[in-house]
Amino acid sequence: MVDGVSFDVWGTIFGDAFFSEIEEHYTEYTGTSRTEIAQSMQRAYEVLREKRKEGAIGKGIDPVAYSLELLEPFGVDVDAFKNAMAAALISIEVEKLLMPGMREAIEELYKDHALVILGNVVYWPGAYTRALISKAGLSKFFRAQLYSDEIGCAKPSREAFSKALSLLGITDPRRAAHVGDNFYEDFCGAIGSNFHAVMLTRDITQTTVIGGNAFVRDASQLPLTIRGLRGQGQSAPLSANAGTH
Repeated sequence: MVDGVSFDVWGTIFGDAFFSEIEEHYTEYTGTSRTEIAQSMQRAYEVLREKRKEGAIGKGIDPVAYSLELLEPFGVDVDAFKNAMAAALISIEVEKLLMPGMREAIEELYKDHALVILGNVVYWPGAYTRALISKAGLSKFFRAQLYSDEIGCAKPSREAFSKALSLLGITDPRRAAHVGDNFYEDFCGAIGSNFHAVMLTRDITQTTVIGGNAFVRDASQLPLTIRGLRGQGQSAPLSANAGTH
């Protein structure tokens, strides 16, 4: 049985609208095409992801400053990029932020679970994401929000998940689940910390539960799936139409 749930933010609670908003403002400031800045952001993120896997971003390294430095080799004007992020924070429309069905899923899970956010940062500080969570009207559902630049560690580390567990008010990680969209940072990180892992992915046709962990296609299926999770190898069956479209 799951008593508490931690959530990733980007690609899980929020889609890519904020990234698009940054691209739009950056284009206004620099004249760079949106395609060019989008490609630069993606390439720098891929480098950052590999650096995380290598353990190159350790304690004492500011992950925001580090990720911004990675943009420079791809021709990005970092100062203009910072201005674009600040402008996007103000201009983004709330209805564009949320992934389909996510607000309803969070509201439903909030009825009988403790909830926290556990997110890594890229390009902007956790304070920006915290502001967007507030702008979307979601802050009240979460006991705490943990961002890697604020807590000094990042997913998939056990330290990050341990901090989330503590703030969920749970001592046994087998009574916690983590929801995210990144296989390495979220899914593997959760399993490595003995959480139930729930991965949101469009690469499946229906919700699949394996050994106390789950792959979910649609946010609307999160409450049913999480309430059905049991200990390893004791997963409760889902309804026949769970996760289908």
